[in-house]
Amino acid sequence: MFRIKNLIIFFLILIFLNNCGYTPRYAENKNVNFTIDIVELSGDRDFNNFIKSKLKRYSKDKDKDKDNDFKKKNYNIKVTTNYDKNISSKDAAGLTKEYELSITVDFFIMRKNIEKKEIAEEISFKENFTMQKMSDSFEEQDYEKIIKENFSDIIIDRLIFYLHKI
Repeated sequence: MFRIKNLIIFFLILIFLNNCGYTPRYAENKNVNFTIDIVELSGDRDFNNFIKSKLKRYSKDKDKDKDNDFKKKNYNIKVTTNYDKNISSKDAAGLTKEYELSITVDFFIMRKNIEKKEIAEEISFKENFTMQKMSDSFEEQDYEKIIKENFSDIIIDRLIFYLHKI
């Protein structure tokens, strides 16, 4: 009995002390050679708040990296979002069964090249999702907010990937 108890304790300690080495993809911005400044946000307020909070980690930090600041590219971005919630299908009684959620995000990216000339690009991302109607409207609104946050994660990942390629 005593030996089994020691074995269990040993394995628990081993499990807790030995992690798998997982680190979030963008936890630290050591490899990022750019900063992002949001100049203007327009469109859906909730979605814009999600985007703003996720891009904050890429904004210029005044206290850190003053000597490395000249090496980083600086992007000024205008964000326009368009969120639509349309009825996708109805049942025989005419009541809504499904909604089609779609978000379109337009990024207007301004940067300076080596010759200090202003370069402007516009990229657009679109995501769609079909959501079942729920009986509880509060639960449905909460679920819709979660979907918006997931949309913002996907779109920010695409934007960061695009900016890495530039």
